[in-house]
Amino acid sequence: MSEYRFKVGTTVMCNLGQQGWKLGRIIAHNYREDNWPKEDVAPYQVALEGDYTLIYVPQDSDNFCRKATEEDMNILSRNDALAELKTDLEQENKSSQISVKESNLCCTNDSFPLQYQSYRRGRCFCCNDCPKNWLHAELYSEHYRCADRNNVKITRHEVNLGDVKVGEQLDYKLDDSFPIKDGFLQAPTLPRLPPGIEFSDSGNLSGIVQFDPYRDSSYDVDFVAVSTTAWNDDSIGLIRLEIRFKVEGNESPNDFDADAFEQVQTKARSAASKIVQDLNQTWSEWESRRLINRATCDIMLEDLGRLRDLLESHPRLDNGKWWGHLGGYHMNVHKLLENTLFECELYLGYALAFGDNDVRLYAEQNLKGCYQKRLLEAARFMWYEGIELMLQKEWHAAIEIFKAAYDKKEGWGWAVNYGDIWLSEAVALMIDGAESDLTATNANDLEWFRVAGELVERAQFRAKKSGVFGSEGHPWISEVSHSLESYKNLISNGKDTTQWLEGFSNRTVYWCSQVLAGIFPFPPKARTRLASESTLIENLPNLNQ
Repeated sequence: MSEYRFKVGTTVMCNLGQQGWKLGRIIAHNYREDNWPKEDVAPYQVALEGDYTLIYVPQDSDNFCRKATEEDMNILSRNDALAELKTDLEQENKSSQISVKESNLCCTNDSFPLQYQSYRRGRCFCCNDCPKNWLHAELYSEHYRCADRNNVKITRHEVNLGDVKVGEQLDYKLDDSFPIKDGFLQAPTLPRLPPGIEFSDSGNLSGIVQFDPYRDSSYDVDFVAVSTTAWNDDSIGLIRLEIRFKVEGNESPNDFDADAFEQVQTKARSAASKIVQDLNQTWSEWESRRLINRATCDIMLEDLGRLRDLLESHPRLDNGKWWGHLGGYHMNVHKLLENTLFECELYLGYALAFGDNDVRLYAEQNLKGCYQKRLLEAARFMWYEGIELMLQKEWHAAIEIFKAAYDKKEGWGWAVNYGDIWLSEAVALMIDGAESDLTATNANDLEWFRVAGELVERAQFRAKKSGVFGSEGHPWISEVSHSLESYKNLISNGKDTTQWLEGFSNRTVYWCSQVLAGIFPFPPKARTRLASESTLIENLPNLNQ
């Protein structure tokens, strides 16, 4: 028997191609079918959860089969990250949560140009500082879990309105027991509501249920809205309002042209498929080095604009599937340093609002990567903040923020690839230490000297492993390494270090300026956003009419 990653009985996620990832349990190793050649064997046979369909996994690779994570299990066990777990997984989930949580959540009246990107400060577990700015991903995604990470109380209200028929009036108002009656239009799941039903900021539903050509003759509605108005009130917190009902009699009226409707949907679906095909082609050309970064971004952004325009005209096409693609492909251009992580999160989060299980799994799979990108962005912008503190000679504050920055993603950042954060801390330590230890006689006895040397070694290893630099290495790393050795020699020979400190400090000003100016070998400045966050939010289709 071959050595495989997973034992029989392991719960895994399997890639079923266009059907997405499905949860299952491994029931056998070395599966084969009678008509296969003798040498062919599949590593696993899997029984899918729910209907126990039997499948096989062709290769023992994460591309085909991966171990189910806690987030996977939660996604399949509840509608969103603010809902309670409905299975025995709840206790397992609680035991793995952070036991002590501290956050810096705050909502102020100050005007920040990056209102929806305050996660770049690295606070609040890389959630935006103010819950009133949280959108669908931060509220609902299992990979963001902003309320849970920041220990914000969740008050849940579930309402079941029973059955309602097409043509009937639906009215629901929050009763007098509700502590808060505003703020519910922050990020509601409006695509789940039937046509004709409007939802208000005060949490009320009203209207006449109309025929919905996108749904079956009867269907369930699980509508969710959240108010963060009282997020800082420990007795209330976030209010998650879930309104359930079943719509009956969703039959097409006599004046509805089903064929014409389907033709429009088919045409729109074909157009969306063609755009996604073009996006894939452009990305393939970049991967094969037939396109440079700038041209790749320009072409893909143009196609993504076309897809967004199409979806604004056909917002409910295929239950949010294409909104998921719109968000997912923005990640490609983000990898090329385009400032589009907000678009990724906005459209993937909006896809969650549709409630389609397959769409939700696809969106969550991509949001997992988005949250990791948040960590990388935070590391980069925290590094910048530390660099600015160094220019102000705030060495201790700079050291602390560098430590927090490289803890985000093991020293990596968004386009910060050469150990720069470790190196920056080493420099701050060296200047602060040299200023404090003017009478030192042995560098090896100095704690800051030892730590700075270790940090420089880490940076050297990371830079060398990148293969970008020649024999002389990363210029700032090389210079700092030589400065460490010079300092050691000076105090070993009993010589004054004042001139060394002045020269090293002056060079630090130079290098810090290079960092903030985006000069190689440091990452270029983040590109200006193509559209403001508020504009993109406002342009999401108004499905509340």
